[in-house]
Amino acid sequence: MRGDWQHFPRQITPDYHPVELELYKENGGEFNRLAISRPLSDHPGPTIVWFHGGGLTGDGRECPAELYNGVNTVVEVRYPVYPAVSTLAIIEDAAAAVAWCFRHIGRLGRRETSIFVGGMSAGAYLAALTGMDASRLAPYGIDHRRIAGLMPVSGQMTTHFQVKAELGLPESPVIDALAPMGHLSADLPPVLLITGESGLDMPGRPEENAFMAASLRALGHPDAHHYALPGHDHGGAFDSCDHLLLKFINRIAEAQK
Repeated sequence: MRGDWQHFPRQITPDYHPVELELYKENGGEFNRLAISRPLSDHPGPTIVWFHGGGLTGDGRECPAELYNGVNTVVEVRYPVYPAVSTLAIIEDAAAAVAWCFRHIGRLGRRETSIFVGGMSAGAYLAALTGMDASRLAPYGIDHRRIAGLMPVSGQMTTHFQVKAELGLPESPVIDALAPMGHLSADLPPVLLITGESGLDMPGRPEENAFMAASLRALGHPDAHHYALPGHDHGGAFDSCDHLLLKFINRIAEAQK
């Protein structure tokens, strides 16, 4: 499901209430907004916070269509992009969006214990860093381990190339405090990593994600998996990620009952 925010549908499917727009930061203008779609069902199903891709410079809407299954509450984040704001500000914004959901999702009839965070490409980087670096949500009084599951799709697990360019860091892979790989721990939330095939996805992207999953398992993490989709390039990984995402979400949500 791709498009622009100006033509965001008023209602995603007949199974959902009309889309609710919420500011997660004051004075956000057209950005810093959450597009929240709640199912008509009163059953308190999972909530998915989703970050679109675009290299931290693109503002196009992008969310897997099958997440809108009539059970999940889907929160699409419209965050500001570079160069209107710095890449470090974008990272801070991502944490603010997730924190808003933890603080307010209860009044929408959803459970704080079943909030999943995911994204595509640059959005996957933001999702991973927010969910793995404890310092991102700590200022809001939120333990990052409360996230029910992390779902990065073809994201950069080293420091993002746009962050490196802005900070004048080398083009070679960097693992520092701005890299999800810099925050490995056995007690992180469950992690599902999806990429395209090596040689078809962006250079090094499947390998980074495979290394992430293997490293987490080596540390004793009980639920970290990487799937490289055969025959799929970068965009193709997004197009075909729905089934794996739903299987991951449903498994964890079922275990929470």
